[in-house]
Amino acid sequence: MKFILLSDLHLTCNTPIARLDNIEETWKWKFEFILKYSVENDFPIIIAGDVFDKPRDWKTLSEFIKLITQYEPSIMAVFGQHDMYLYSANKDYTSLGILIKSELVGELGEVPAGGGANDRVKIYGASWGQEVPLPNYDDGCVNILVIHKNISDRPLFPGHEYTDALQFLQKHPEYQVIVCGDIHRRFHITYYGKNIINPGPLLRMEATEYNMTYEPKFAVLDIVNQSVEWVTIPHEPAEKVLSRKHIDNKKETESMLDDFIKNISIDHKITFSFKENLQEYLTKNEIKQDVINIISKIMEE
Repeated sequence: MKFILLSDLHLTCNTPIARLDNIEETWKWKFEFILKYSVENDFPIIIAGDVFDKPRDWKTLSEFIKLITQYEPSIMAVFGQHDMYLYSANKDYTSLGILIKSELVGELGEVPAGGGANDRVKIYGASWGQEVPLPNYDDGCVNILVIHKNISDRPLFPGHEYTDALQFLQKHPEYQVIVCGDIHRRFHITYYGKNIINPGPLLRMEATEYNMTYEPKFAVLDIVNQSVEWVTIPHEPAEKVLSRKHIDNKKETESMLDDFIKNISIDHKITFSFKENLQEYLTKNEIKQDVINIISKIMEE
């Protein structure tokens, strides 16, 4: 039995500032590639949250439905924070909630989904903010946890608070495989025959250093051999679809602001008194006395 593992699709029809292409067209042909692979090989798809970039996006939802009804794959997913309104329990009227209510996508949770092979594979889910379910003990059964949580194999930046992937795997020995989403960084750790996997994001939404070398892929999990194969999703080179111009402009603006503040601090003695600052300005700029009198009168009133 094999599964396609995905996370953090962030499907949207609104092109991010960093993208140079049409994001809607891009995700549709990428996702169609995955759907074809799934149907041709009869591999169910597991998504570890953030299917959509925001809870309600009717245009993206309709395009998503067109694709999956064309191919009719088996899809199971948990909710990421982008699929829901904070920790709201009412998820039925979100884009992912509608897919689940329509039975186009299966929701993973405390009650396990069967994974074939005489149901010896049990797939549990923990959406964003939910506790890890405790699986029923069944000798010889393979338990899979799909979770949306800030699990990572390393900090993404200085001071980054996250759940360590290896420690999380060790903390939950009842699961042979853990599939996680939320952190947009691919990793795969094996520990005494058990695996924790983050398939990485489908789309490169920001022009970060990591994304400039990142290649979108999905994982194919082989339950029998407890192995993972990576399949590259067709994509354009980063330099063709990502722009850092807005980042450079921001840095230039921040630099200009820093210079301005430095010059102000050198040239002027700034006080917290509005009147004193105004008086200094009027004097230094040689404002006419009649104008000063008008301003003084208004301030007194």
